[in-house]
Amino acid sequence: AVLHGYSRDTNEILKLNFPTFSYGGYAQDQGPRGKVVDYNVKIELDGVKVSPGDIIYGDRDGVLVVPKEVEAEAFNGAIEKARGEQLVKKALEEGMSTVDAFNKFGIM
Repeated sequence: AVLHGYSRDTNEILKLNFPTFSYGGYAQDQGPRGKVVDYNVKIELDGVKVSPGDIIYGDRDGVLVVPKEVEAEAFNGAIEKARGEQLVKKALEEGMSTVDAFNKFGIM
């Protein structure tokens, strides 16, 4: 779940192994203040557009939206970048400086 706000019951959510991304924890329940008004529709939060079928990826660093129409291009680019990062990692492990590695590979 990606929330544009806070979440609660964090310990129980963690036990379920259910990925949840929010601004943080909050002890108060939503009670009568919250309700589902729609689902499976296009939305926009803080300038980020999300459509049904888009790929949502989240980790400790944040949440990424990959529009369905560029899925293959995005994942191919990510794989290519990861391969390049492995070359940089190997070069650094072999003693290359970070400046030289960036100049050679163009990524860090």
